[in-house]
Amino acid sequence: MTAYRFCRTDDMGLLVEAHERCRGLEDAGEPALDRDGFKRLVRDLDLWCSSCMVACEGREPVGVLLGAKRAEATLVYALRVHPGHRRRGHGRHLLTSLSQKLAILGPPRLVAEIPAEREAACAIFAACGWTIGSRLTDWRRPATRESAASGMREALAPVTYDDLAAAGLLEPGLRCWQRDLPSLAKQSERLSGLAFHSPDRIEAWALWDEVGTLGSVGAEPGVLGRIGLAAVLDEIGIPLLLARATPEELDADLLAELGFARGGEHLLFTSRAQAA
Repeated sequence: MTAYRFCRTDDMGLLVEAHERCRGLEDAGEPALDRDGFKRLVRDLDLWCSSCMVACEGREPVGVLLGAKRAEATLVYALRVHPGHRRRGHGRHLLTSLSQKLAILGPPRLVAEIPAEREAACAIFAACGWTIGSRLTDWRRPATRESAASGMREALAPVTYDDLAAAGLLEPGLRCWQRDLPSLAKQSERLSGLAFHSPDRIEAWALWDEVGTLGSVGAEPGVLGRIGLAAVLDEIGIPLLLARATPEELDADLLAELGFARGGEHLLFTSRAQAA
């Protein structure tokens, strides 16, 4: 008999255990999750234990769902079923239970970012009535050998998340959960920033962390924006990753022009909470 239940804050250890115990071959490249890592997810991505579930047979976890919640949506951050207990409806039951709970408590919108190559995982969400809302693409740019030209460097200056927000350059829009505005705000003190300025405004900017993962990157329309963004990226110098970018964030041709190469893709699945 399988028992399913939502969790509490004191179930953090159980959730970590279940997440690791249900690891499959498809998860071989994923870093292990420990209690400290779980706490970082709580802090940075709004993971809520009350939006997480475990499926247990006896005392052994056979399935787990990790959910993050914000005012506008709930993210299914992870859905795992132990390889020895698959094809028994556990994944569907976990997703359906979360949907039924959110139909009562909200928010009604659900999202999940699933690697496109994981056909079995995509099939579970599709079978539960979720639809694909967008394709999220990783873009990588190698380190540049030279910094921005000296004439361009005069227009470059450090910038912060707060500076960009005050200038109206960080407007809400379709982004992956990890780089959406609530995530950037929580990480703002750990992000470096650089902007290209014209006499009138910020023309281009980038925010990035210590390993070169871009939190935000953008440019105003026009020649100055394109030139300025190239100068910003060249000045940063290190290898950069723009993870899970939506087509609306930056034009694919512009990213290629700036030296980015297309990488892996995630499918953004969406659903609305439904009562039992």
